[in-house]
Amino acid sequence: MQRFVDDAALGSYVAEQLAAILREKPDALLCIAAGTSSFPVFDALNARVRSGALSLSRASFMGMDEWCGLSQDADGAMADFLRRHFLREAGFGGDVFLFDGLADPETECLRAERFLAAHGGFDAIVFGIGVNGHVALNEPGVDPTLRSHVAAVSPVTATVAQKYFQKEAPALKTGVTIGLANAAEARRIFLLANSAAKRTAVAQIEQCLAAGTVSRQVPASIVAAMPQTEFLVTEAVFA
Repeated sequence: MQRFVDDAALGSYVAEQLAAILREKPDALLCIAAGTSSFPVFDALNARVRSGALSLSRASFMGMDEWCGLSQDADGAMADFLRRHFLREAGFGGDVFLFDGLADPETECLRAERFLAAHGGFDAIVFGIGVNGHVALNEPGVDPTLRSHVAAVSPVTATVAQKYFQKEAPALKTGVTIGLANAAEARRIFLLANSAAKRTAVAQIEQCLAAGTVSRQVPASIVAAMPQTEFLVTEAVFA
C-alpha cells in the first residue's frame, strides 16, 4: 500500500502513470470509476490535457458500470457523471463505451465483452473502493470468475449512492458492471481510497494482504492481490 499526503498528490501520481502508459501505447484503453474517489485523477488528467502535456486523441475509454433503469443522461447515472466530470474535457479521440442502463442488461454485458475483445482488453483500470469493500458493482460475496454481468446492488451501496443524485434516487436494485475476471486481465490497476469512510474497508484489505489471502466478502481484496495492482490511499483514510 502506498500512502499519499492528499488528493492532489494521489491524483498527480496516477495521472503520471496513465500518461506513461499512453506514451508507450497512444491508443490504450482506459477505465476509470465513476465516483468521488476518481476526482483527483480526473482533475490531474484534465489539467494535463489543458496544458498540452497529455493527449487522449487516440486513446479509448470504457465506463465500468451503470445503474439498471437509468438513461445515460439521467440524474445520478454513471455515464452522466463521467461525461460531466471527465469525458467532455478529456477529449478521447478513440472509442468510448458507456453502459446503457435502459437497454437489456444481458445484451449490454455482451456488448461490453465485444468492445473489450475488439480493444485487446484494458490497459489500465482505476478502481475506487466502496465503503463495504466493493469495486465497480462487484458487491460482497461476488463470484471472482465473473466477467461483465448483471449485479444485485447491496443496500449499503444504494444508500451511499444517494449523494450522486440531485433529487431522491430511484430504487437502485441492479446494475451492469465489468467483473473481477475482466480486471484480472488488465495490464495495470490502480485501487484507490481517499476518505475516512473507507477506513474499515482499507483495514480489511490490509488484513487479507498480510495473511496472504483474499475474501469474496471484500471484493477489493481480490483486486489488491492481483500482481498488476497498486493499492493507493491518502492520509484522509486514517484521519
